[in-house]
Amino acid sequence: RLYSNDGRPLLSSDDVYQRYATNNVKTLHDKNLFHLGEDRMLTTLLLRYFPDMKLSFVPEATCYTIVPHTFSVLLSQRRRWINSTFHNMLELMRVQSMCGICCLSMKAVVVLDLIATLILPASLVYVGYIISITFWMGEPLSLLMLVVWGIVVGVQVAVFPLRSRWDYCWWFLIFCIFGVPVFYFILPLYSFWHM
Repeated sequence: RLYSNDGRPLLSSDDVYQRYATNNVKTLHDKNLFHLGEDRMLTTLLLRYFPDMKLSFVPEATCYTIVPHTFSVLLSQRRRWINSTFHNMLELMRVQSMCGICCLSMKAVVVLDLIATLILPASLVYVGYIISITFWMGEPLSLLMLVVWGIVVGVQVAVFPLRSRWDYCWWFLIFCIFGVPVFYFILPLYSFWHM
């Protein structure tokens, strides 16, 4: 059993603990769940076996991490995270107690997130195609496309003045130029290829 510092059990069910502590994985799906994304799988198991309980975010929690210091370490980290997230979303589809109804349910959010994860590299190629035909071939952008891009970028940029962090504008530009191709194209393709 897992216990907190003051001796209270962290998991109140032996069944959840036994499933979580399994080392006998036979499929690639289970390996991605229990060896690469064990923290996500623990949350999924808690949702599955305790449908009447509530999971909540604790903002006072303190977490420390070691930031990847080389590209190869970042590549390895993101491969594990993307693969475990994808497989965990497949498991979340089997959880019956997710809140909401029909298209306004958490299950619908999981489906949209799953689809977005799968098409992320293709969507970046599509955005590049739209930008290229707009600037080099003179094709006009549709109003809907401008509104969608305005919302996507505007929501992120609006936080900077609200938090009085004008220096983030510079870092956001750097991320758009260098980070977007890496995090939206290279890392997802690498992760899926090495799943």
